[in-house]
Amino acid sequence: MKAIITGGNRGIGLEISKKLLNKGFEVHVLSRSGVPAAVSGLTSWTADIGEYEQVARIVGEIGTPDVLINNAGIMNAKTASDYDSEAILHMLHVNLISTVRLSVHVAERMASKGGGRIVSMGSIAGEIGHPDIWYGVSKAGLMNAMRSLARTYGPKGVIANSVAPGPVETEMMKNIPQERKNRLMAATISQRFCLAEEVAETVCWLATDAPAFINGDVIDMNNGTNYR
Repeated sequence: MKAIITGGNRGIGLEISKKLLNKGFEVHVLSRSGVPAAVSGLTSWTADIGEYEQVARIVGEIGTPDVLINNAGIMNAKTASDYDSEAILHMLHVNLISTVRLSVHVAERMASKGGGRIVSMGSIAGEIGHPDIWYGVSKAGLMNAMRSLARTYGPKGVIANSVAPGPVETEMMKNIPQERKNRLMAATISQRFCLAEEVAETVCWLATDAPAFINGDVIDMNNGTNYR
């Protein structure tokens, strides 16, 4: 079994990489900075996820995976008025455009060989909005894209889902002002943020053992802050 994980070299992505490796997968990690030397068994590829042609070329070398995890993404401590056109396009290319193009590319190949699973890292921001407006837009678009992939390629065995966590204890949290972090934490049932390992466990379940009927869905992980 073969898995490709974008941004699988740190934080949530690294936890996912290690869990899939322990499940017997041949794990290929695409990132800009590489896998930590202390982690063995992972195959590291240097890639900028925002550069689709580069990523597609690497995936061609790896071959069609059984599992694709779209984990790579960026978030800024910016409001809508802080963005210029270049910054908007950079955010959208990394979080949405290149990721969706990669997913379509892989889904077509999965479908031709009988199926596979794709899991994308969404966010509560894509459901309720976010001060970093373009981050929220990108995550909403990505989760919608997984639903579209499921509708298009599901009849050929491709399962595409998203996970939408609230704030998670990762390096990315350093971009959030402390006052806002305190307010977000207070809104949760458990009075804490989600752990990277908890998100990774959910992603790996969707990528391996989750029922095939769960397709085109979004799994919320926000501890009560976004009841529907």
